[in-house]
Amino acid sequence: MRIAVEIGGTKLQAALGTAEGRILHLLRAESPADAGAEAVRGRLADLIAEARAAAEEPLQQIGVGFGGPVDSATGRVVRSHQVEGWEDFDLAVWARAAADLPAVVENDANCGALAEARLGAGRSVRRVLYMNVGSGIGGGVCVDGRLVSGALGGEMGHTWVWDTEAGRYAYLEDVCSGWSIGRRARARAAAEPGGRLLTLAGGEADRIDAPLVARAAAEGDPTAGALLDEMAETLAVALASAAAVVAPERVVVGGGVAGMGEVLFERLRAAFARRVFQPMADRCDLVPADMIEENVLAGALLLEP
Repeated sequence: MRIAVEIGGTKLQAALGTAEGRILHLLRAESPADAGAEAVRGRLADLIAEARAAAEEPLQQIGVGFGGPVDSATGRVVRSHQVEGWEDFDLAVWARAAADLPAVVENDANCGALAEARLGAGRSVRRVLYMNVGSGIGGGVCVDGRLVSGALGGEMGHTWVWDTEAGRYAYLEDVCSGWSIGRRARARAAAEPGGRLLTLAGGEADRIDAPLVARAAAEGDPTAGALLDEMAETLAVALASAAAVVAPERVVVGGGVAGMGEVLFERLRAAFARRVFQPMADRCDLVPADMIEENVLAGALLLEP
């Protein structure tokens, strides 16, 4: 039995599970991200202690999926793009002490890629390109169920794309992450006091987030629909560019934003079909992840030293 941990921008998760990636016991908590990394580590230590207490068999290791660039060879965090205080932090040493177990650390999107390739939406093909779209954006590549990882993993969120709204190039994460969608939707809603977005939010612009944008778009709101059109087009450019290099048989999109469902994916599939290298179009499909909420944990269970 193993412990798995996910350290995200807005949530923390821990689980007990098997070396085959099967989750047996799941714990969740909101991340005290605004209080900085030390507060996050304190809450995480509580979750790890709860997981240890629930274990009914001997524990072998702890696997950690971290939301940001890490050096997987050393287990050190390079930085977090959402939470202050993680720079150059030795997460492997910390996790080893917190769990009293051998520790393995990997980028969270790489963990998600590994889980989807072996257990989820990519399990029937050899080459999988995975993109995680949540509070941040990351990605990973798996071939024959094995993670292909560089020193810092697949930081797809930091590829350059054209930001239509700003009229300049920007990081993909700054355009299409969940936080970015919410921020842009709030700005547009403020310019439409009687619009559907603000109505659904009960007149409180601060309550507008990515799930509410999806709901408004599904109801036919043109402002929300236009925002998702722009997001899908930008994501498709990034995915098509990566696919031209990786030549995947399947592109899998996960993360909290992928939970928008078909209101996003019908747009994203159409945009990807327009953008992907055409000789590849009939040999590469785009699908939602099977394990949107839990693939990082499942992947962390699968990690090996």
